Amino acid sequence: MPKKKATADELIWLFHEKLAGTDLPNAKIAIIPIGSGNWSALTDATERRRYPHLATTVARIEKQMRGRYSLKES
Repeated sequence: MPKKKATADELIWLFHEKLAGTDLPNAKIAIIPIGSGNWSALTDATERRRYPHLATTVARIEKQMRGRYSLKES
């Protein structure tokens, strides 16, 4: 199944949709390109200290979404 192309803003919105039911609904997330269509999600260090499980939650969501979405070149 081919991956759907999404912009960084769309990926951030999808992250916030998945985080809406948790105690991390307003986490700051940045999407950065890494290679051709690949991407990675970054979080703020201050928030990672405040919410120790943020990094693992974002990594889990990123793994799910990287299988479905590639970053659309702007």
